[in-house]
Amino acid sequence: MIRNRALSVAVRLQHLLNRPAVRRGVDPERGASTVEWVIIAAVVFLLAITVGTKITSVVNEQLAKIK
Repeated sequence: MIRNRALSVAVRLQHLLNRPAVRRGVDPERGASTVEWVIIAAVVFLLAITVGTKITSVVNEQLAKIK
């Protein structure tokens, strides 16, 4: 019930926010793809940092065993 209520409020809020853009003839989803690409790039960047850190720690452990 709370989920349905929150969804209803979110839909109404989105409708109110997009109404002025629709009146001006502007696509309300304009720029959405840019935001999506920024989010995807951030996720990929964080994943690369995580993998790089893990690889570095494994290499350092093996280097310590060799010494």
